[in-house]
Amino acid sequence: MKPEFTAKQYEEAFQKERAQKYPEIDDFVKEFPIDKNLLESAARVLACPVKKNPPNWQHGRVIYAAVRDYAARTRRTGRPQQFLDIGTAKGFSALCMLWAAKDAQLPVKITSVDVIDPEGIERRNTVAEVTGPVTLHQILDSWPESREIEFKKSTGIDWLEKHPNDRVHFAFVDGKHSYETVKKEANLLTIRQSPGDMIVFDDVQIEGVAQAVGELSRYRVRMLEAKDIRSYAIAERV
Repeated sequence: MKPEFTAKQYEEAFQKERAQKYPEIDDFVKEFPIDKNLLESAARVLACPVKKNPPNWQHGRVIYAAVRDYAARTRRTGRPQQFLDIGTAKGFSALCMLWAAKDAQLPVKITSVDVIDPEGIERRNTVAEVTGPVTLHQILDSWPESREIEFKKSTGIDWLEKHPNDRVHFAFVDGKHSYETVKKEANLLTIRQSPGDMIVFDDVQIEGVAQAVGELSRYRVRMLEAKDIRSYAIAERV
């Protein structure tokens, strides 16, 4: 099967985005910055699609800093804490979660869900597939620590409804960007969280996502903008 894009196109997209500056994100992550080389080596493969809108991997920096902040505040019980990544894509956000937890020495169980089967040979718009489509696990071969992440074919809503008694200590929400979906995901997460637990919402510049985030109750919310192209909400349960 002929690749949709060439390695040169992926590299051009990567280099163009790599040169961008994000002062608001810089300020948010200054206490807990992720290693730049680690971030960019993963972003090149896992967060740099070729498409009409430019790629953006600032959510990796936001997730890493938010997990480190959460870990600095949380009481350790010795048992792994449940983290949930809604919208696997190519595993970038879940990997950033894992790196942050490891650096904080916080035991975690990370579950990442997506409607695309991780075992499926699918087009995922990554430089890793210029020689042909591959599975998610093949894309992640360069990061053996990713085997510690549980990748599942599921929506966020289905996973949450099937785990009614599971506390979700930290969640990243980046699945279907409709008001109805994000609202239900937020409601299901709220009843599974305790004070201090966190949700990071991606793509809050989208109207439906912004509306659902705006209706959150029992959360302290901080908004972040990656210029005018992408927004995030960091919500802490109170």
